[in-house]
Amino acid sequence: MKKLLLVLSLMCFPLVSLFSQSSTFQKVNTYSYPEFKDVFFINENTGWVVGNAGSIYKSTDGGQNWKQQQSNINSHLKAACFLDDQNGFVVGDTCKFLSTTDGGITWKVDVISAIPLINASITSVFFADKMKGWILASTSSAGWILSTTDGGASWTSNLTTAKTMNKLNFYGPNRGIACGKDAATIYFTSDGINWTLAPTPLLGGFNYSRSDMRGIYMSSATDAYIVGWGSNIGAQPSINLKSTDSGASWMYLMQTETNRTYDNLYNVWFKDVNNGIAIGGALRGSVVVRTSDGGQNWVPIKAPFGATLYGLSGIGNKIWIAGASGLIAYSPDFGDTWQLLTPMPSGSIYGVQFPTPLVGFAAGFDGVFLKTVDGGQTWSPGYLSVGLTTLNIQSIQFLNENVGYAACSYQLVAKTTDGGATWKAIINDTTSVTTISYSVHFVNESLGFVVGKLATGIDVIYKTTDGGISWSSKTNITGKDLRDVDFADDTHGIIVGYSLKALYTTDGGTNWLVPTINNVPGTPNILSVTFISSNEAIAAGVNFIMKSNDAGATWNYVQTGSANQLNSVSFKDQTTGYAVGAKEAWQTTDGGATWADIYDSNVFEGTLYSAEVDPSGNVWFGGGNSTIYTNRIWVGVENESGNSVEEFELKQNYPNPFNPSTIINYNLTKSAYVVLDVYDVLGEHVAKLVDTYQSPGNYSQKFDPENLSGGVYFYTLKVDGYVSSKKMILLK
Repeated sequence: MKKLLLVLSLMCFPLVSLFSQSSTFQKVNTYSYPEFKDVFFINENTGWVVGNAGSIYKSTDGGQNWKQQQSNINSHLKAACFLDDQNGFVVGDTCKFLSTTDGGITWKVDVISAIPLINASITSVFFADKMKGWILASTSSAGWILSTTDGGASWTSNLTTAKTMNKLNFYGPNRGIACGKDAATIYFTSDGINWTLAPTPLLGGFNYSRSDMRGIYMSSATDAYIVGWGSNIGAQPSINLKSTDSGASWMYLMQTETNRTYDNLYNVWFKDVNNGIAIGGALRGSVVVRTSDGGQNWVPIKAPFGATLYGLSGIGNKIWIAGASGLIAYSPDFGDTWQLLTPMPSGSIYGVQFPTPLVGFAAGFDGVFLKTVDGGQTWSPGYLSVGLTTLNIQSIQFLNENVGYAACSYQLVAKTTDGGATWKAIINDTTSVTTISYSVHFVNESLGFVVGKLATGIDVIYKTTDGGISWSSKTNITGKDLRDVDFADDTHGIIVGYSLKALYTTDGGTNWLVPTINNVPGTPNILSVTFISSNEAIAAGVNFIMKSNDAGATWNYVQTGSANQLNSVSFKDQTTGYAVGAKEAWQTTDGGATWADIYDSNVFEGTLYSAEVDPSGNVWFGGGNSTIYTNRIWVGVENESGNSVEEFELKQNYPNPFNPSTIINYNLTKSAYVVLDVYDVLGEHVAKLVDTYQSPGNYSQKFDPENLSGGVYFYTLKVDGYVSSKKMILLK
């Protein structure tokens, strides 16, 4: 007789799940796409994005689903231009020029030999028709504009400069403008062959350290716009230029102080002579500005994403943007609202936390914020945005499934009371790049602490007793960055930081004392600390771990064998804990006295940034590219004969999301009859992958769904009373 352990209903799909632990780890989440540099829609339905490692993806439903096209190259691709839904051109690094006449089903790859240096990158392309086109190529110290009249079969050099060139754009078959390294590198043409250097425009009286011209668009035969450099350092506003004489002269568009942005702008597009959008970003998240008066005033608008934006394409009020972290987003109303189209954006996961066995959160670089409501089996994507900013999330803490906190770059500390759906600032952000809130810890909904730095060499400790409504602060106690804070109760707490700095309190943070640290070689940075009992605590950092038995008053060095930086430490109980870092993962089963290396290069990829143990005792690691690992196992049914994960195990498919195919792995430790099926979200059977008797061993089954549409599917392993199901996403 079979015992049903736990039933989860998911989209009416009749499957059951059990959470259990394993000594081995598996990847349960990772990013969907590489970095994108351009997006180009030819109509409201059909468009392409291009980016790193020869990536080309096509959508035929307005960007809701994307199917990867095979470029058969690894060069980074920088720009795209399409004439219709069949004929298009893509350019990239090492002089690569790609063309298609069948909508991207096949791509012809050429290397433009007319470019003098093979290491040059073609950064921009424009075709007036199937025969007549231009490309812009560049290195760090030279640039070229070339033209073709035979569809790219041959090229003629029209301009050579001693500066980097970034972008060109045309209005009609002859009028064009190109921009490059600085404001003194703007060229225009009226015949498509001869290029003239425009006078260097004045830049509003600001003291610019650089003046890179990065994006350009001609909205008419006479009106044109260039956007470019911006920086918080030295208060250098984003550059906006306008020409009303086809690029022959340029004027700086001074913005009101309220509307100024201080980030790089990489692209600009106008739907008519008055209404335009410009995009960019840097460390403060995605930046989108909009004008309705021909560029005189550019008003920042909310774009709730953290990645730098490079690609921009529009059809009327419909806007598509693409950029770093594999970001693709869409606005149906000229930027008033936005929809994230990327199934899983990329970002290093600096924090993972499960306030309940089912509800968990993960967050990190570029403001990536992920949530699970099924115990980590699936994760929903998103970003943590406050106002117009989406900053790097340094750490998170959730008191329950609704109330949570995030410490971010630029000092921001944010609070949510609805499980991450919305956030508000409880410590406001600044414009200083050296001001960071590294860690947040709330003992309860009233008492909380934040640690970080106000500037280089100036540390800060914030304390609140009213849930973040008001804060007191202490500064410059150690003179070093403070990286983490933890409390055993409302009186005993520990703070750790750079250069072997640590503090402890016995009175709830009213006073902070300097501990005694024994035998730690050198003065390494301490990056993470956690209490494992009321008195015992473990701290980890660069190449070392140390332990305290007196609530942080005294610390002793623990030899681990670590050769790299340890970023995070977390404990399951007083004996079992984990520390992770740069290609390292360590486990202790004796309260931190000794540590064993558990980093499996067949599972883990690169640096691990965060470690967490959930309320059920399952372990979670956060890595780069939104990758999350766990030793949690999902099992459907256990029978009385004792069949369990030790005998049968279904693993997460890889890659996931996938296109065109994916691999499903499973393990058998005894002979049995095996059935492996695939279902859609309605529970309809769509494929049978395995239906046979198999001997003990590890098995890999390829799934190549040629005739299925993009979307969510489930695969189920049934063997000798064992049933397990996992979710996978097909991208098309």
